[in-house]
Amino acid sequence: MKRTAVIFSIVIMVLLALLVTACMTAKKKAEMAQNKPLMETYWVLKSVKGEDIPKNIITPFIIFHPDGRYTGNLGCNVYFGNYRNGKTSIRMEYGGATKRLCENMKVEKLFMRHLHSDFKQYEIIKDTLILKDKEGEVLRFFAGVKLE
Repeated sequence: MKRTAVIFSIVIMVLLALLVTACMTAKKKAEMAQNKPLMETYWVLKSVKGEDIPKNIITPFIIFHPDGRYTGNLGCNVYFGNYRNGKTSIRMEYGGATKRLCENMKVEKLFMRHLHSDFKQYEIIKDTLILKDKEGEVLRFFAGVKLE
């Protein structure tokens, strides 16, 4: 009788341990599911080197495609390139951009200058993408909705 009680206690403890582990794993998966994916998200530029982008302009954006290309708009001109990424690392190779002249190109020039940064790392926190170089944050984006 005592032996059965001991075995029953051990089985209960093992089941409880498995249940707690499964709950923690499910919680971690739920947290990760809240993060937007790097690829195929419409990332709208929020700030460059900590300086917020004005609200009254055509906001630049970037989209990372699954085939290793990125495309976007600088606010006036369209740009493109290639990228390679790991779990938290990213390497971007600028391809080119159109050369239209627009009225206010201050933000476009600022974004373009920093788009050429030697990014080492990216971080996604829910709906925010941060591209970093060796010194820290360079570009910050938020997940937006592409208007057709």
